[in-house]
Amino acid sequence: MQTLFSIISVTIMLHGLLLQTVWLYLGRVARDRYLNDIMSFRSPSSSLSRYYHWRVDSFLNALIEGTLFLIILIGSIITLSTILFSFESLLASSFILVFIVFLSFISVMQHAWRVKEVVDSEARIVTSVGYSKDKIGTTRTMVEDLFMQGPMGDGRIWFALFRLAQRPDTIGWAIRDVLIEKGKEEDARFRRSKTDSGSLPERGPGIDS
Repeated sequence: MQTLFSIISVTIMLHGLLLQTVWLYLGRVARDRYLNDIMSFRSPSSSLSRYYHWRVDSFLNALIEGTLFLIILIGSIITLSTILFSFESLLASSFILVFIVFLSFISVMQHAWRVKEVVDSEARIVTSVGYSKDKIGTTRTMVEDLFMQGPMGDGRIWFALFRLAQRPDTIGWAIRDVLIEKGKEEDARFRRSKTDSGSLPERGPGIDS
């Protein structure tokens, strides 16, 4: 019984680790494709990019995704353990199942909380730019402040800005104009630095969900 318990425990842990790895990998690939789209000022151009757009659109969407993942995780563990061993063996290893689900739940909530932070950042930016009479000036100040922070600048704000640049209204147009203008300035600075010193300039802050 002890040997069977050990085998089923290892099976549950490996299966949970595999599903978690696949979920994280798909999320990372989807994020990279989505970033490539919005930083080129395009709508999501692939299924993974559209999935990530939906995922970060609201805190509720992130919770729905996480809940579906947990349902798939629990269901697949129960099915696999019952087929390979027995339901009684699964009950004997219920502590391992609860432990794996708990760790996965923490990971799900961390992802959902990061989405909430992005959504909150978008709301603050919309409020700040939307109520400003000089939307271009307000956005330019915001972008310049981010560049002043250097490589450690808040990636969530950058991500929110590029997402908001897709909006078909005055807020989106103002943000998009400033980001394009800043991109041209940085490109020109890059070329000047490369010509003058032959070395690469310091890289600016990146964007992450």
